[in-house]
Amino acid sequence: MDDSERSKSSQLKRRDFLRTFAGIGVVAAAPRWLRAVPSLLPSPVGYATISWPDGQFLQALETIAELGFKGVQILGWVRQAYAGKKEVSLRERLERLKLEPAVFSCWDVNLDPEKPEDESQHLRADAEYLKKLNGLYLQVTDGGNPHRHYSDDAIHALGARMNALGKIALEYGLELGYHPHFGTMGETREGLGRMLAATDPRYVKLIADVAHLALGGADPAEVIRTYHKRLIVTHFKDVRKDIAALARQNRDLVRKKEYHFCEVGQGVVDFPAIVKAFRDLDYRGWVIVELDSYMLRPGGPAESARINKAAVEKLGFSV
Repeated sequence: MDDSERSKSSQLKRRDFLRTFAGIGVVAAAPRWLRAVPSLLPSPVGYATISWPDGQFLQALETIAELGFKGVQILGWVRQAYAGKKEVSLRERLERLKLEPAVFSCWDVNLDPEKPEDESQHLRADAEYLKKLNGLYLQVTDGGNPHRHYSDDAIHALGARMNALGKIALEYGLELGYHPHFGTMGETREGLGRMLAATDPRYVKLIADVAHLALGGADPAEVIRTYHKRLIVTHFKDVRKDIAALARQNRDLVRKKEYHFCEVGQGVVDFPAIVKAFRDLDYRGWVIVELDSYMLRPGGPAESARINKAAVEKLGFSV
């Protein structure tokens, strides 16, 4: 037997050895380097259709499924555009594509602290629609102004309105998630904290976007650690480096810019710190890649989706 044959024989024996011990569950017998390889993160990973123009909605679903994502976040306009028979067709399409309609953006719900309107009718219509699609979470944002300091009474009243909407969501077997967003009261860490403090964790959960948090000056990993018991969905996208530099000077310089965000790993968001928080907390909620306000690449939204897929897989997620 020559040296080449001896090497091949040795490799085969080693593989058989590892397979044997793995098969009987003796994890400790594996070499240290193998035991040190991080396990895949358990969170299901989906993609938001907001990256595509409304007219390409169905193509967006096809692309998201082809890339292997487990679910989608759907925008509020879909409820009107795909009603009646189209609703049934959409549900069947999602089932065929094996895409879970994880999150629905409630665009008609305007939670302005200074305009105490009754949003229950809009929320109930969204809940009925998402329930028929076999979805999970309803997303709402506050309608406040990041430059305005609202009184404790105003925030308390807004929290009560959100709690009421959360109770409606529970009637349909769904959960309501508050989504702090750039350009709203929840833009800042202080605003986010006030809003969550004013709401009941039983009725109002958290849908956190790591890019919006970073753009508003918060530390996404800290927010995740602080509110992990309420966190049901985490949006992944990145903040452009030029936008982040402007925001450090003055966030108002950013507001009129067309492009704020970019693909995961292309900007300034500290994703390793976020993933570490996930691992430390054993976070198992949804991760939704949601890329909006971004510069289109030559290959369109599908090219960005492929870049995002590679990035989240590199971070340790399974797509």
